[in-house]
Amino acid sequence: MVASPGPANVLLFALGAKQNMKRSIPFIISVVLSKQLIIWPIGLGVMIIDSVSNQYYLTMKVVSLIFILWIGYKIVLMDFSLSNSTDSWRPKFYHGLMVHPLNPKAWLMVSLSFTSYHKSEVTLLTILGIAATFLLIQLLFHSAWFSAGSFLRKFEVIERKKNLLKSILIVSLVASIFFTYI
Repeated sequence: MVASPGPANVLLFALGAKQNMKRSIPFIISVVLSKQLIIWPIGLGVMIIDSVSNQYYLTMKVVSLIFILWIGYKIVLMDFSLSNSTDSWRPKFYHGLMVHPLNPKAWLMVSLSFTSYHKSEVTLLTILGIAATFLLIQLLFHSAWFSAGSFLRKFEVIERKKNLLKSILIVSLVASIFFTYI
């Protein structure tokens, strides 16, 4: 699931299509680290609270939907021209820290990793193993998604087909949310 289209990968692809890797490393790292903000609470017992509290679940659904709509809005308005205009949106480190905690696909992924792969008691070692595994896999695949956008930018595919690209990214974003909620 880390490699499939979702809010993080779609955003990283769009960012790769817009700016170079060196400038984006802090954002990519913050997106990777943001998964840790849900791994540890889930591992330490937030899953119990989530299954008990329907209000919490509904609140997370609404807040995450608003955040994903914001990502879509940013992608639709993103200028994919090859000029590096100073007025275009450049995500900051703290933007990346919001990506996974407000991403229902990330919650599903982490919850499944605890329930499917660890039938025995969850220990700190289990949580550490899951956290380290996600960290490594995310560094690989989030960088790959960014690089794919960057690759298309270098060959000027992005500027010529920007409306098609935006449509594909938005459809991927919507499909990932549909898959998560349905």
